This record gives sequence, structure tokens and C-alpha cells, in this order.
Amino acid sequence: MAKHALVDDMKVDNVGFLIENLGADAAPLQYLRELVQNEIEAIQKVGPSEGRIVIDYELVEGVKKLRITGNGVGMTPEEVAANINHLSASGGVQAFDKNFGIGAKITAGTRNPHGVMYKCWKEGEGSLTILGRVEGRYGRLPFVLVDETVDYWITIADEDKPEIIDGHGVSVVLLGHSGGDDTTVPPPGSELASQWVTAYLDRRYFELPEGIAVQVPREIFDSGRDTHRTIHDQVRGQKFYLDKHSAHSGIVELPDVKATVWWWLLTDDITKGGKTWNNRGHVAALYQGELHDVQSGPARTSALKDFGIYAGFSRIVLYVEPLNVLKANTSRTTLILKGNLPISYSEIGAAFAEKMPDPISAFMEGQVTTERGDHKKAIRKLVKEVEGELNHARYRRGRRGKLDFFDPEDGVQPSSTSSNSGSGGASRGKGATGRVGTEYLRKAEEERERRKRGEKVENDPAPRIVWDKDGSSVDAGKAATYNHQAHVVTASAQYSFYKDMIEWAFGQAQERAPGDIAEEALMTLAEDEVQRWFEQALTDAVIVLRPMAHDAKWGPSVYQTGLSDEGLTTAVVSHRWHMMTAIRRGLSGRLGQIKKSEALATPVG
Repeated sequence: MAKHALVDDMKVDNVGFLIENLGADAAPLQYLRELVQNEIEAIQKVGPSEGRIVIDYELVEGVKKLRITGNGVGMTPEEVAANINHLSASGGVQAFDKNFGIGAKITAGTRNPHGVMYKCWKEGEGSLTILGRVEGRYGRLPFVLVDETVDYWITIADEDKPEIIDGHGVSVVLLGHSGGDDTTVPPPGSELASQWVTAYLDRRYFELPEGIAVQVPREIFDSGRDTHRTIHDQVRGQKFYLDKHSAHSGIVELPDVKATVWWWLLTDDITKGGKTWNNRGHVAALYQGELHDVQSGPARTSALKDFGIYAGFSRIVLYVEPLNVLKANTSRTTLILKGNLPISYSEIGAAFAEKMPDPISAFMEGQVTTERGDHKKAIRKLVKEVEGELNHARYRRGRRGKLDFFDPEDGVQPSSTSSNSGSGGASRGKGATGRVGTEYLRKAEEERERRKRGEKVENDPAPRIVWDKDGSSVDAGKAATYNHQAHVVTASAQYSFYKDMIEWAFGQAQERAPGDIAEEALMTLAEDEVQRWFEQALTDAVIVLRPMAHDAKWGPSVYQTGLSDEGLTTAVVSHRWHMMTAIRRGLSGRLGQIKKSEALATPVG
């Protein structure tokens, strides 16, 4: 046994300041998750039983106060004191992947400074304790008894016990900022205001543990009976909802990147009828039955692109379940992997794209079209001519079928010409190259050359071009979007410049056409010619810029800059003079062929 203290324990001088700062980092409604999760864990300690959690309200001095009640193991007054008055105290096991013992205090406490009322029963005895703030300090609030003695908890009569509690359980009542604060009112910006509690919990939880029911009573007006009545919304989690409203679903195991991806293809009716984020495509991380890092709204398109999705973004939902999670952050919004690393969605997405489920592939194909003619052959011919003249470096297809690129000007010279005389070269003076030493670099260059010799060279660096007919897969005002995982460009047939060019080309065709060609045929010809040169401009942009992802001067940011939606739009619009010249020439040639064919078909004399 040690004869002296092993350490002089660190103290916190201003706990209130710490709590306020931690609370500011939490999401606005996170307190609902923390309080419900506490009840879930308390129920699980009881063992096999019918676990129930009810979220309703209690009248305090005539004002509605939101109440969360569960029939879990309960707490004695002493256990309440230990949990409330110690910041990191927890009734469960504290660990990175378990309960921190902080959440309810910093989320519910900071949003209810007037008080968080804990009504607890254990072994048939009930007690009431209030966590609150006074002059910037948080802790148990005192009760002044009739004999002017002070205590920090009081007993509760049996008639104050909620219906679902028998011998044990906890009921937490949120008192808000003041006595007159109705805490059942949805906070500003809440989705589905009449069901804001259910909506938040349904989208926070993937699925609830078996044997635990979470109910939220609410009052509705029954027009048939001309009266109000109470119904009970059931919290079931996103999995139940997605399974119910999906045409296809499945799981893709990705052991190489230590992850599993759950996927759903939503039905068309739910995406058209719903107005909230979970009725639309989105990406999220899944851990211990809860959702983190939800990417919805404008962010969903970029997130889905990482997984090789190039069309139909509104109907595809992907949940990434990492297998090497260290913990969730304190605010329970983001996952941290072992090694204190974030989730690499791009890496997991690339692996998923290689195992793309057939229903998703077929769905995306149905959302786009190549329409009219197939211009690949003509585009490839021009690409090869340019590459031949400029000696442009080519792609090669890697072992997994993924297109990679080796550029002799990417900051590292091929091993046959590189110098091994130390780190004095100008091109090796910055970044990682000058830090690992020339021996590492030499071996890396030899391995690179070995792989180049051993793998098939991809002679066609051109992306696949598909057309978004109704503008649902490309943002309004943009010409196209590029998915580097799938190596697919989705062009918008609704882009205003594209439509203007078709009208212009149709006028040019009318001027040059024989008088007996139908206008419908001329419009088809104009559309095909415009589409062909749009595809050429987009292909050129990808061929030239994609290799820059391996260039030290650009790096991966090329996908957020040059090959962004804005970058591709610029590439198309800035080539308008060259495109118009090419379209005139193309129309003249094709119409000339028509005239020549008609002349040959006309009998002489």
C-alpha cells in the first residue's frame, strides 16, 4: 500500500463555466437523447422485463413541463446525489464506447437552468431532487423545510408516482428557464412541430433495443367525433421507417476498409410526399444503434458521390457502420476511430462503389440517358489525337478495376532518372518527401514502376457521360456533376445554356437544310450535335484535370475545384465560341450528306 498520495488530483475551480462550454457544443435537442438513453440503460439493468419509456408532460404550478419517465432500476437519494453532483459520474460503466456520465447534465442542465427535476423510486421509496443553476453554479438545489432546516431531496407520496412505475423507475421533469416556461413547446426550427419529440428520437436512433417501448402521447382533434383525443406515437427508429418505405435494401460487407454499409432505395411516393430530411436520400454513420454525422439537404449530393452515386440522389440512403470505432465525441454527433482518426468516407465509398448493389445500379441507369447518338467513338478519336500530339499521360486500371494515374510531373521523377544523392533536390525540399529519406523514396519509386509494368494500361481516360433528363440529379444552374468514384459525368438536359444552344442550333439547321426536311428531324439533329459537343467539352475537362489529383501542386482538391459542378459549368460555357463553330461545321456536314443522298436518289432526265 502506498505511504503517500500517488497523485495530487486535478480540481476544477469553475465547474459552471465548464458545463456551460460543454453544453454549447451539444446539439439543441441532444438532451432528449441523453435522458432517453439513461432510461434505456436503466431498464437494461433490471433484466428481462417489459421496458417502457413515456414522454409526456406534468403540470407544475399550472404550466406544462416536459417529462421523461422510465421503469428502469431507479435510484436512491444517495445515488442521485452521487450522479448529479459529480460531473463525470455515471450509474453505468464509464468508457469511451459507453456512457460518459456527462450528457444529461450538460445538455438538459444548461437548457433548463430553472431546474431538472429527478423523481426517483427504488425499493418502493420515492425521492425528489432538483438539479439547477444559481449565480452561475450548478448542483442540487436546497429545500428549506418547515423547521428551517435544509435538505437537498424530499420524499414523494405514492399518488405522485407515474402510471408506468411500480417499485422502481425515474421520472425527469424539465423546468426550463423559468416557472412560466412551457417546455413542451417545440424549439424554433424543429421539424414536424406537432411531433417534434418523436421526430427527433426516430431520426437519432437507428433502432431501439428489443423489449423497450418508447411512447409519446399527443392530443389530436377528431373531426368525426368533434372532440380532442389522445394518441400514442411510437418511437421505432430510422430502420423501421426506411424498411417500410423502401423498394430495395441490403447490407454490403467491406472488410478491407473495416466497415459495413447499409443501403436503402426509397420508394418514389415517400420522396414526393415527405418534406423532411429522412424522406430524402442521405448518408450517416451508424454506431451502437444510433446515427451520427448525418449528411442531408445540400450536403447529401457530395456525400453520396463518395459512394459512386451519380444519379437519383433523392432516393438513396447509405449508413456506414465502422468496425473500428474508438468513441463518439462528447456531443454524440461524430464518431472517432481507433488512432483518433475520423471516418474516411471516401475510402469506404470507393470500396462500396466496387460492390455497387445491382438494384442501385439499375435504378441509376433508369434515371439518366445517353439519348440520340452515342458519341464515344468520335470523342475518343479526338482525345487520342490530342494525346498523341501532346504526349499526355494516360490512366491505368488498378487491381480493383479503379482508374488510377501516374504523371511523370507529379513532383516525383521515375526511378530511372531520379537522383539518390540526399535531399538537396528542389523538388524534394517540401512536404513528406524530404522527411522520410531517399531510401524510402527509392523503394516507393521502384514499386510504382513495377506495378506500372505489371498492370493493364487503360487507354481510354474518357469518363462515361450520362444525361439527367429532368434535372433531379444536377443542381439547378449547373451544367454537370462529376463522380470520381464511378468516373461518370452526369450532364443536365435542363441547364439553360444547353437549351439555348439547342434553339440556336435548330435555327442554324433551318438555314442550311433542304426545304423538305421536317422540323422534327432538324430538332433531333440539332439536339444530337449540341449534345455531342457538350460531351466533348466535359470529357476534355475530366481528362485534363483528373490527373491533377496526383500532382503536388493540386492534390485531391481538384475534385472540389476544377472538377466541381461550378468548374465543369465553367469549362462548358467558356468554350461556347469553339462549340458554336464546331456545331455549325457538324450541321453543315450532316445536312450536306443528306442533300447529296437526295441528289443521288433523284432520277436524271
